[in-house]
Amino acid sequence: MAAKTLLQFSDLHKSYGVQVILEDATGSFLEDQKIGVIGRNGAGKSTLCKILIGDEEADSGTVSKSSDLRLSYLEQHDPYKLDETVMDFLMRYSEKEEWQCGMVAAKFQLKHGLLETAIGALSGGYRTRVKLTAMLLREPNFLILDEPTNYLDLKTLILLEEFLQDYDGGFLIVSH
Repeated sequence: MAAKTLLQFSDLHKSYGVQVILEDATGSFLEDQKIGVIGRNGAGKSTLCKILIGDEEADSGTVSKSSDLRLSYLEQHDPYKLDETVMDFLMRYSEKEEWQCGMVAAKFQLKHGLLETAIGALSGGYRTRVKLTAMLLREPNFLILDEPTNYLDLKTLILLEEFLQDYDGGFLIVSH
């Protein structure tokens, strides 16, 4: 059976003043496709991600999403409050039960006392683990990860790599 197209974009244009960021950008993503986009800073990678998730509008062009798409986005900004505990944030953000949050958090070695720790007391790598957990609690079938390796320690980088190797859905990962 052929893989289904979940997300596609066609003839996207985006400029900021005279700076052209995207010109005639076209592409599509299948439900099981793993895609990496690499480019220099300012090349439009994050802008494309923001357009695809609906946080920003293209000047022209179209974005089409399948009704089957369950998209989740690893945000560069922090969706949590620094004084929130890991568990309080996960439950608020995902609207899932504590046990569900704990099960997914364990995949990123967020267990026991760490779940009751204020996010502001965590290192950058652990904060990224919290954002990864929150993203997965939304039960996506396609992920957009914009610069996911920023601030990761080696252990978290290995956990992310192992997770992506085992992930059944598709993803777009952006780096420079």
